[in-house]
Amino acid sequence: MDGRLTHMSEIDPLTQPYDPNATPPPAQSIAQESGSYVPPVIAPPPPPRKSRTGAFFLGAFSGCLILVIGIVLLGFAVAASRKDSGSFSLSTHKIAVVAVEGEIFESRDTIEALRRYAEQATVKGIVLRINSPGGAIAPSQEIYAEVIRLRESSGKPIVASFDSVAASGGYYIAAGCDQIVANPGSITGSIGVILQWMDIRELIQWAKMKPETITSGPLKAAGSPYRELTPEERAYFQRIVLQLHSQFVKAVAAGRKGKLTEAEVLKLADGRVFTGEEALAVKLVDQLGSLQDAVAAAAKLAGIEGDPAVVYPRRREGSLFELLAGSGDAESIVERIISRRAPKFLFMWEAGAASVK
Repeated sequence: MDGRLTHMSEIDPLTQPYDPNATPPPAQSIAQESGSYVPPVIAPPPPPRKSRTGAFFLGAFSGCLILVIGIVLLGFAVAASRKDSGSFSLSTHKIAVVAVEGEIFESRDTIEALRRYAEQATVKGIVLRINSPGGAIAPSQEIYAEVIRLRESSGKPIVASFDSVAASGGYYIAAGCDQIVANPGSITGSIGVILQWMDIRELIQWAKMKPETITSGPLKAAGSPYRELTPEERAYFQRIVLQLHSQFVKAVAAGRKGKLTEAEVLKLADGRVFTGEEALAVKLVDQLGSLQDAVAAAAKLAGIEGDPAVVYPRRREGSLFELLAGSGDAESIVERIISRRAPKFLFMWEAGAASVK
């Protein structure tokens, strides 16, 4: 008995005397000895943390792409502004001013400017600022036709604004616009055709020169400055002048449809000029006013409220190379002076040609 108790006391911690300094046996060993051991519950490991590297690079790439697009768009805006002058504006409601100055002997620059502004979404209307006594017939007709075409294709209003002179070919191109605004003292009208050349027979005789001409027909040398016109040649040129005059009258009547009939235009188409005030009275123009008034009229037609931003093309400056090479404006001026010796049909007010530069 004593032996059994002794053995139990060795394995049963309850029978041993209490020792405050002794290390208590682990609960696991007690549970194993008592036969009631339960494995501890182990919590599952947390899910692996998702990497944010991909999202970071995607966001950085998107931000850089937006920045690049913004810089490109700003570059386009700056590049476009260099072609135009006027106050820089990001407004989407602009009126462009295209100037026609001096004698009209080519149409390319004016047509290119009109087309460029017709294609720009931010430009809602165009003002054609005219200071010209007219010029060659074909360029005047080409600008007129382009004004009509762009009005129909773009739906943008085009308003003519008269400076000091807008006569003959200058008025021809204005007739194609939606409205015409003239200063009270502007000179306009001169609806007609002129054909001139110099008769240098006496000069040739003084110089003891004798020109010789060989032609394929009797009218090939008509208008030669070396001899007097024959009655047949005079009638020939008169017929052409009247035909071109008829084209002028019909173009004005078509452009001023609803304001002037062809018969009314014909009464005014005797070559005379009118002041802006007189032109308003006979319905050749719609309103008296300045360039700013023309801009306001274009803005109203375009449905713009308030004051629109105004832009206009920069004047093209001829380079030194072009001047030395004989190209550009310098060449055209020389050609115009020399070519005056040959006959040329013109929509031009001759009295104003020397005063408009």
